[in-house]
Amino acid sequence: MVHRSLRTALCSVVGLLAGVTLGPLLAPDPTGLLAAALAVVAAVAVGGVLHRSTWLRTAE
Repeated sequence: MVHRSLRTALCSVVGLLAGVTLGPLLAPDPTGLLAAALAVVAAVAVGGVLHRSTWLRTAE
């Protein structure tokens, strides 16, 4: 459906948005280092899962 680099960028942006949202929600102190670490973990997890899925892939 879309070019590979655009798909990678979209997955990264969606992952970052999810990480920024979920990191502070899951941490007891939303301004601490744990919240930042959880945000990074959530961003990598969501972005990775989306990138490996069939979301926006071309039919081959």
